[in-house]
Amino acid sequence: METTMVLQPDVVPIVRSGLQMKRKSLELNLRQYRQQLATFERQYQMTSEQFGHRFNAGELGDDAAWFEWEFVLDAYRETSRQLSLLDKIRL
Repeated sequence: METTMVLQPDVVPIVRSGLQMKRKSLELNLRQYRQQLATFERQYQMTSEQFGHRFNAGELGDDAAWFEWEFVLDAYRETSRQLSLLDKIRL
């Protein structure tokens, strides 16, 4: 579904600037999440994808580290999704 917004010409630079700031923030967060995921992957010798499958299947138990990894993985995925949405905005 596509939505069109009508903006006054003098508002476009403000909206563009806000979107650029949001993109930079999301990109920074994404880099930080990638680093955290890499740390978990090295420490536990499995990829985040493998972890996600095993965690959701109940194979790993309820250690606090698993829940932290799951949180970071979810945050990474959501941040990636938001960046993809920003790519679709045309001004």
